Amino acid sequence: MDTYLEKLAPWEKRRVYYNNVKPGNNIMEVKEALKKQTQKMIDAQIAPTDSIISSQERKDDVIQDIEYDIKSIGQGMRGLKAAFEWGISDVVWLIEKDTEDLKEIMRTIRGASDKQINMLRDKAEDAYASGKMDNALVYFTELEPYTMKDFSVCISLGMIYLFHKIDKEKALEYFEKAVKDARSLSAYYASYALLYKSLIKSDFGLIEEAEECTNEAIKLSPDFAEAMYQNAQYNALLNRPEKAVSLLKKAIKEDVIYCLKINSELDFNGIKPEIIKLYEEIRNEKKGEVKEKLEEEKRNVVLLNNAVKGIQKLGYDVLRDSSVELFQKGENNEIDKMLENNSIFDAHIADILLTLLSKKLKRKKELLRIKGNGIHINIDKQIQELSAEVDGKKKGGFMSFLLLFLCGQIVAFPFGWYIGIPIGICITEGILFFICLYVSVILPQSKWKEINAKQNEKDKLTRVMKKI
Repeated sequence: MDTYLEKLAPWEKRRVYYNNVKPGNNIMEVKEALKKQTQKMIDAQIAPTDSIISSQERKDDVIQDIEYDIKSIGQGMRGLKAAFEWGISDVVWLIEKDTEDLKEIMRTIRGASDKQINMLRDKAEDAYASGKMDNALVYFTELEPYTMKDFSVCISLGMIYLFHKIDKEKALEYFEKAVKDARSLSAYYASYALLYKSLIKSDFGLIEEAEECTNEAIKLSPDFAEAMYQNAQYNALLNRPEKAVSLLKKAIKEDVIYCLKINSELDFNGIKPEIIKLYEEIRNEKKGEVKEKLEEEKRNVVLLNNAVKGIQKLGYDVLRDSSVELFQKGENNEIDKMLENNSIFDAHIADILLTLLSKKLKRKKELLRIKGNGIHINIDKQIQELSAEVDGKKKGGFMSFLLLFLCGQIVAFPFGWYIGIPIGICITEGILFFICLYVSVILPQSKWKEINAKQNEKDKLTRVMKKI
């Protein structure tokens, strides 16, 4: 195996698609530049990739579907994951120093520092951010004896010696000191320094020691994807395919772009058959997950559609936003087509689209629930108004009719007598009879039938809404 004692290894040089990524005092501009270049990185690596990773029709637009956002880039190496490369280490470290996690640790370490020390630190940080590494080296070297446990100073010096002075022995000293100082303060930054220690060990041809460093980094930070990837790489070189494949699977679950990185990495050529099996396993697992989720969403679409129809049958208009016809004809078919492409990226993107579909359906369910609740409230109001009209009255009956009829005689009999016997009596008694019958029997029964109809409508609506 080649060693790189006094020169950068090919993988330590900045690749073409990262040429525009440079340190700078405006950290947001640095992040924006890195975000833009990660898209070019994906574009460069996906072009020659195998069909099991991405189907031909997805290669052109995969960047739009899978990309790194500013938030993840702003987390440094752990946020970049597969987008990280050794060649952009100085820029990534600059981003790391802007994270709240590291700032908080530094505030704890530094406390109330001497004014001159703070001025020296500001000079060192400004020189590093400006890319003036010679000046940064002078300032950080002068600062280092006065900064007990400040592993960030050691990492900065390690970066300068490794990538700019190409003094790997000196860089190793600083990274080892950074590991020691960081261990009690931050598991992640101890792991971070360990990855650079392992890189230098591998440059010296000490692959076993490099593997041990990355293994320790994983123990300290079990969810550190790049530590998993680097450890898998060293295990592949040591012909330990089982451990390498196990770690690569975990890394790919953290970031699917690792598939591209693995595919272009020569160190994995020795375990290529195992890598292919891993790709097949990941693809099949993801397809199975997506198919299961898709069937569940299809059932949700049917339930939602039935609920819409149920409300419409009750005579109510449903908001257009609650329509699910598009899902039955559009998104579902698109996801099915992606799964037929039979690649990891297609299955992954299908999962992304399915997540968006699920969110849309939840929103439509919420809109339909709001609509249903509004109808429910309106029906309740109508029932209350109808009930108020027959409040205290029974549904009608003989006693109510008899009471009204007898009381009505006070008016009907004298009036009939006045008209004349017997025709007047017959007329007034007949009129009284029909009035009493309507008021005491027909009207109450009509109101109660209306109330019952509204109650039935309310019950049907409740049953419809329960289905969603």
